[in-house]
Amino acid sequence: MKNLTEQVKDYAKTLGADFVGIAPVERFKNAPLRMSPQGLLPSAESVIVCGIHHLDASIELSGEPTPHNMGSYSTQSSVMNPTLDDISFNIAIFLEKKGYRTLPIVSSNIWRYKGYKDLKVHFAPDIAHRYAAVAAGLGEIGWSGLFLHPEFGPRVRLVTIITDAGLVPDKMYGGKKLCDKCMECVKNCPVDAFRKEVKKINEIEIAGKKYKFPETNKWRCGWAENFGLNLFLEIPKKIDEDVILKNLEKYGYSAGEIGSCLRFCMIPEKRYYDKTYSRAPRRKKSKKKISMEELKKITDKYLIDYLCIKNNNNNNIDNEQLHPEYYLPDVTSIICIGVKKLGLASKETENHLISRIMGYAAFDIAHYLDINGYSAITHPQIDSNLIAHTLKTWHKNTTYSTVLTGADIQEIQVIRKPNKKEIEKEKFRDFCKGTGVDLVGFFDCSRFKEFKTKFLKKFPLQQQKETVYDAANNIYMPYSPEIKDEEIKLKSPEDYLGNAKSIIVIGLHFPDASIDTAKITPAETVGPYAFAQFETLNLLNDAAYKIIKRLNDSGYKADYCYDLTGLSSFVLSSRGILPDMRANAFAAMLAGLAHIGKNGCPITPGFGQRQRFLSIITDFHFSNDPLLEDKSPCEKCTECIEGCPTNAIKTCKEIRLEGIEFKIPLIDDFSCDWAKRYGLIGKEGPEYMGLDVNHNIPAEKTLNKLCENLIKTRWGVQKRHLNICEECIRICPYKGQRGKNDNI
Repeated sequence: MKNLTEQVKDYAKTLGADFVGIAPVERFKNAPLRMSPQGLLPSAESVIVCGIHHLDASIELSGEPTPHNMGSYSTQSSVMNPTLDDISFNIAIFLEKKGYRTLPIVSSNIWRYKGYKDLKVHFAPDIAHRYAAVAAGLGEIGWSGLFLHPEFGPRVRLVTIITDAGLVPDKMYGGKKLCDKCMECVKNCPVDAFRKEVKKINEIEIAGKKYKFPETNKWRCGWAENFGLNLFLEIPKKIDEDVILKNLEKYGYSAGEIGSCLRFCMIPEKRYYDKTYSRAPRRKKSKKKISMEELKKITDKYLIDYLCIKNNNNNNIDNEQLHPEYYLPDVTSIICIGVKKLGLASKETENHLISRIMGYAAFDIAHYLDINGYSAITHPQIDSNLIAHTLKTWHKNTTYSTVLTGADIQEIQVIRKPNKKEIEKEKFRDFCKGTGVDLVGFFDCSRFKEFKTKFLKKFPLQQQKETVYDAANNIYMPYSPEIKDEEIKLKSPEDYLGNAKSIIVIGLHFPDASIDTAKITPAETVGPYAFAQFETLNLLNDAAYKIIKRLNDSGYKADYCYDLTGLSSFVLSSRGILPDMRANAFAAMLAGLAHIGKNGCPITPGFGQRQRFLSIITDFHFSNDPLLEDKSPCEKCTECIEGCPTNAIKTCKEIRLEGIEFKIPLIDDFSCDWAKRYGLIGKEGPEYMGLDVNHNIPAEKTLNKLCENLIKTRWGVQKRHLNICEECIRICPYKGQRGKNDNI
């Protein structure tokens, strides 16, 4: 297993990890079963832990004048956590392809806020990454309760992957003590969490090593960091969920915060102070030579269109209204990057896509500079558009981002050269697969028109419907139902791109263990399944970006969507409501990739229902791929129908396309949404988050009845993290040719 272990570590680092450790599951023997590798994946043998280093300057300079002023620390949630999610998911797929059952865990923010059954832990994640990192030999736990790394101290984010591969474990950390109890975490905590409401001093043992730290009240700790309550309010003597909810109702959400326990901590070997720079301790590091080629590799990786670097020596920026030194006192160079807008029909979709790409690119640049010894921050409070104008690199219809650094870098302006290669279908299919997707199919608009005509004959649509949305302006507050009128329409490719000619459908398989473990292993969690759902969409978005840029380079337009026909619905998730698993089912069918299952979800020969799809619409004409001719695996199976908790799955109707019959199911959308979109059936997910939510479908299926049940449900703060695992998908026996049919 030595070779595989090295492959995993090398792969993690190519994905962006700064360090990787391996722990055997035996080191988790003292963990609560519901938060242990064995509780999540009973066949587990190894635990992989990966970490990314925070930008030092983002920790040292953020949090002034108050912890609410987070500044560039916001890259933790916008870039670092998503990057760790990518690493977790991709390593799981990597090991699964080698035949090992592997469960990726989300980096952050899927919690049971209150104890669950015999698990008395509040704010319980599926697994505690900080303890897993210690078990993987990467460091220690400090008095603050934070994980401490021997190079970066607490300035890291972590993620965990659980696998039944017997990887070679790392030795437990045996270096110098990483916490000298300087007590800066205690002195600087704005809610005094290390002295007030401390239940006891925890003593945990991991592989024979013991660590002591206060068992703090997480409700107090989360006052601002989790719940956004203002730190200038009078902090109550006792804080619990009811106190949090009352203050949110009375004062509303103010802002999050940078954790002062993180900001004011640094391990003794690396700690020094420069009060002219920051009140927080700084980290010692040595400077190395900066390679312009490495910076260009980063911009090439993300298809950045414009790169401009300008020195700021002696404040020679030609704009008296710009003061980069306000945000980075030792700023020497300003780096401005830009990406041409894609011209998508949905500006919201485009902004989300571009901001993710730009965030990753800017962070990778700053991270490279930081690791090599120089201060660097991203997203300072300067308008990047103005920076682009000032540096004379501004171009129309372009989105910009800024990196400030203390490194003296060669001034340069680079414009990306478009990839103008001629588009050939099979080579383009290979290109699409090279973006990381598993499935690629093509069909043209004439096939879609035939489908649309036949579909509307069998399934006549109403012109309008009413839908309930949550109008609450705070994610932790009670559901505030708002009924909106919506047009019901089977959308066509031309609704996204006027001169549409073809549709490219891309699909990405999610790890089998994510669904095979949901609800039924000792952990009784849906967290990993929910993570797999939104992470698959994130990676499909990244692939769509590359594919659209490739089409644009060759002179063609393109757009993309989560559901081509617009007839699917949504599902609850910790990341908000996501397109449900029926999204792009018809597109996948028309691209020759899938049948439609009896529950309305696409089902493929390779992966069953264990993948998500995106549709890319373009004005380049691709010929049709052949439709699937083999019979659907759903032909004689009724398990999804029998297992649906709301009896939402009805009969099927047939549509014949190009001589092939496809069965399209009838779904009672009201009943289906009752469970998956509104979370009113505990079995679909909420009961596994500790909520007692079970409302039977009313005989009178009206939105007023829906609103009544949403209002009377006491969600508490858990409303922030409601995750669904659809029973009809979980119990589907067909896992595809590449799926494992053994039980967990």
